[in-house]
Amino acid sequence: MKQNAKQKKEAPKNGLLVLGLFALYKWLQKAWAKWMSNKTKRISKRTVTIALVVFVSLTSGYCIYLGVHAITGKSKGNAFTVTSIKSPRHLTESGAMESPLPPISKQDYRRIQKFRLYMDSLARSPSGDSIIATRPGLMDSVRYIEKEYQNFKNQ
Repeated sequence: MKQNAKQKKEAPKNGLLVLGLFALYKWLQKAWAKWMSNKTKRISKRTVTIALVVFVSLTSGYCIYLGVHAITGKSKGNAFTVTSIKSPRHLTESGAMESPLPPISKQDYRRIQKFRLYMDSLARSPSGDSIIATRPGLMDSVRYIEKEYQNFKNQ
């Protein structure tokens, strides 16, 4: 109930701020238009038309020049170059990835399994949650190493 009353009191303040900023924006627009009108009052309509035609002609000509130059591409410095794609060294001819890891010994694999079991038992305890929270990718890495070992063993 009190929150609704506070929100109703704050809403008009925000509304007044927006209205004030809008009024300031309108005043600046009018002041700018008046200033520009006073500065261009002495220039004839014909002069303004000629200046507009010259400006549009120069701008259009430059845009056309850029378009033609981009299509023809006569200058080698600004043209796009095509570079060939080189396959990484860890890919075989068939496109299958080679294992970037060296083979793991059985003793190392057993140590990794023991570590995983130890971390699983720690996950059940309250202190183990903090280890998993601070190192979220640790168990994913252990599972990845075990999977790679199994793949290497099956080959």
